[in-house]
Formats: sequence, C-alpha cells, structure tokens
Amino acid sequence: MLTIGLRPYPLPALLALLGLLSGALRAEPLVTLAASERAPYIGSALPENGYVAELATEAFKRRGYRVNIQFYPLARALQLAQTGEADAVLPLAREAGEGGTPGLAYSAPFPGDTMVLLKKKTLAVQYAPGAANKADSLLASLNTYRFGVVRGGSAPAAFDNAKIVHQEAVANDLQNLDKLENERIDFALIDKYTAADLMVGRRPHLIGGYEFMTPPLARREFHIGFATATARQRQLLAAFNEGLADMTRDGTLTNILKKHGLYSPAKAKTNKTRLVIATVNNSDMLVMRALSAEYEKQHPAIELEWRVLDEEVLRVRLLSDLAIADGQFDILTIGTYETPIWAKRGWLTPLQPPDNYDVDDLLPAVRNGLSYQKRLYALPFYAESIMTYYRKDLFAKAGVTMPAAPGYDDIKALAVKIHNPAAGIYGVCLRGKPGWGDNMALLTSMVSVYGGRWFDQRGRPQLDSPAWEKALEMYRELLTRYGPPNPERNSFKENLRLFSDGRCGIWIDATVAASVLS
Repeated sequence: MLTIGLRPYPLPALLALLGLLSGALRAEPLVTLAASERAPYIGSALPENGYVAELATEAFKRRGYRVNIQFYPLARALQLAQTGEADAVLPLAREAGEGGTPGLAYSAPFPGDTMVLLKKKTLAVQYAPGAANKADSLLASLNTYRFGVVRGGSAPAAFDNAKIVHQEAVANDLQNLDKLENERIDFALIDKYTAADLMVGRRPHLIGGYEFMTPPLARREFHIGFATATARQRQLLAAFNEGLADMTRDGTLTNILKKHGLYSPAKAKTNKTRLVIATVNNSDMLVMRALSAEYEKQHPAIELEWRVLDEEVLRVRLLSDLAIADGQFDILTIGTYETPIWAKRGWLTPLQPPDNYDVDDLLPAVRNGLSYQKRLYALPFYAESIMTYYRKDLFAKAGVTMPAAPGYDDIKALAVKIHNPAAGIYGVCLRGKPGWGDNMALLTSMVSVYGGRWFDQRGRPQLDSPAWEKALEMYRELLTRYGPPNPERNSFKENLRLFSDGRCGIWIDATVAASVLS
C-alpha cells in the first residue's frame, strides 16, 4: 500500500479548494487598455466611460475577455502600448489611406470624429467662389486668417497640406474656444462633437454663437492600436476585430452609438421630407413614437426619424446641436425650464396650433411655462410634478401606514422599517444618477421643501445655507443607508423597475409614472 505523506483535508475544505481552482481556471483572461481622454467619445467622467469604452468592452467580451481601461495623457498611453506594458491603446484616429503610429497594428475601424473649422457666427468670411466645396480649396482661400490648433494633436491631411501660415498652438481645445471668443484667432481646428460638448459643459455662454465651416476637413475613423511584438497582441487584435464584426452585423454597434447620442445615419435617397425628432426614453414618448406611424400614413410625403435618448444624454445632445448650429434635430422634446430661455435666444420657432387644438384647455401654469412674450413655443404631451409612491403590500408586511401628508422625516422612519437588503427589499428608491435631469431634479425639490433655493433675489448662491445642508444630508442618508446598492446608476427607469418588481417600499419621482403603475 502506497502512503502519501500529505495532511488529509476534510471533505468540505477539499471541495471548496477544488471550487476555487476550477473558478480560477474558468476566469476570463484580462485585457489592459491604455486610453486617452477624448470626450464625448471616451473619458473617465462619461457614462460607462463613453461609447468607445463600451464598444471595446463588449467586443472583447464576445471573445471571452475581460477589459480594464486606464486613462493617461495620449503620449503616455501610446508609450505603454508600444512597450507592451498595456495590451493596446485607444482611440487612435486615422483618415482613409493614412499611415499609422510606428510599432502599432491598427484594428478594424469603427465610427470616429469629424474635424471642422469652428468660427464665430459674426465673422464674415471671404473666400474664392466655389472654394467651399472641397476642404483643400477652402483652406487655400482662408490662408490669411489665424488658426488655433492643439499642440501635439493629429491634424487632417488637408490641413497639413495647406501650409497654413498663421497657426497658434495651445495645450487643449478649451483654450482655443477661449481664444475664439476673445478674437485672438479666427478659426479653431477641432472635432465637431468635442467643440459642442465643451461649450455645453464648460462654456455655456458660448452656445448659439458659433458655427463650423462646410465641408468638414475630415471624417476620421477610430481604431485600437496593438503592439506587434508578441503573439498575444496579435491574438487580441484578431479577437477584437471578430467581436466588432459581430456587433456590426447584429446592430449592437448602432445601439451603443444611439445610447450615447452619437449616431448619425446616412441620409437616405428619398423624395420625402424627413423630420428628425429627439425625445426622452420614457414610456409616454415610446407610445408617441408608435402612434406616429399613423401620421406617416396620413402624410405620405413626410418621413419621421426618432432619436430616443436617456434624459441626461438628450439634454447634452440638444444643447450641443444648438452650440454649433449643427441642425441634427427638427423637433425636440423639452420642458418648461428650457422653452422660454431657448425661445428668447432665438433657438425655437413659435408654434401656431391648428384650429381644432383648444389652447385654452391647457393648464395656465403649463401654457405660461411653454410661452415667451405670450407666444407658444412648445405644446405639451403631459405635465408632471413630483409624487411619493408606496407599495401597500410592503407597508402591510412591515406593519406601517403612510401619513396623509408625509415629510422627509416620515419617509426616513418608514424606510427604516421596510428596509431589508438581505431579502432584496429596499426602504426607498431615489434618483442617484448624476445629472441636471436626474438626481439634481429631485434634490432641487428637496431643497425647496426645506425652505432653500439656488440663489437669493440678488443672484447670490445659497448652497451653504442650512436648508441645503439639511436637504443634502437627508438625501445622502436615504440614498446610501436605505436604498438599493449602486444608487449612482439609478434614474427613472431603473427605480421604476425596482418598484414595480416589489423590491422598493417608497419611490419619490415624477407623476408620469402613475400611468404605468398598476
């Protein structure tokens, strides 16, 4: 009999050890990607790190890989990929027929940026007749003007070939926007969406005052760059290309672009008038989209294209469209906050409803909110405020009742009694997703309940007032102690699902949810 001199393991411990070993063997291999910030395409502050990050993660996932993305300055990200410290770098922009970065193999292309010349609307440009039809002719005619570029940035071939005389290099695109505003340069070489998003997020006072020259200087595709030194990198390149091809075939790539508000379909060759409608992704608007097929039957010369976006993405994309006079959208769904402001700035067309539309039947508050100088600039699908919903079954199980007029102290006390995370039941669901139309909409309402406001009558911020302190503390406590995990991911749809599934005792959100709750 052979005796092995090893200490025997109890059976449960042995099974656990085997489970750990088999789990390790099954673990998906990790891909490390070095990324440079390229908002709105990819960035550490963007939802899911942006469209490019989501695309890369999904493409590799389809071939059995996990992805870890770390952000660096572009030069450092390139170095990490070239030396093999990272598996690849993204995104790399390249025009058709253009060479790539030495030492890197480029992946199959996916939608990239659009490089344009941005200028003030007030700048009257002089150029040769017909020069606006081609990028090289346009640049030749503009050679006497001053151009702002980003130091170390990748310029389109047409710009490099034009031998522009007056170039001023800065560290980033935001500095060029400031130089444009102060008339220290005449044009900024910039990506279209980058310019728009910088105005929306960093220089909102510039919105509506700028436009880009046509045609664009270049429409460049993005790639992932892989080091060519090892078999592993070549294997990863093939895996990504295969995953990307799958996503292109099944429509996932298009859906990701739409989700981030970056989808621009090719213009169909048709004699119909196409109207592009930008709307929020909620149940009422989805019903409206379904009903619009009847309108198209009654008006065969008109074709409707719906762009349905999450609320925060919609706000950014609408403002970015206005920021650079892009003209992507013809019809917008906006609220009573934006309507009078945008109408005053000349961004909206006044509406004249048909004779069978009873304007006097509108609630006065709604009609006034959608008007500027007594003219309607928008018509309502619905009007909403904030409502507190609660589940009778969870209240009965916890032995509590809802007061007729609860305050936030009451909400907290009730949430404490209902909260049972071990059973997947949460006391209260609130919007935690960052954004003006997400958590800030609720928080503004809470501040008002505590007697606070954003500014006083003289325009001075009131964020350090006792009302703000109380509201913020209550919001934080409800969200983090008595709500579901990862609240920063939850907005209207996520909380609606939790509440409908019986996993949330109290939900404070828009009154429109009452139409879909039974």
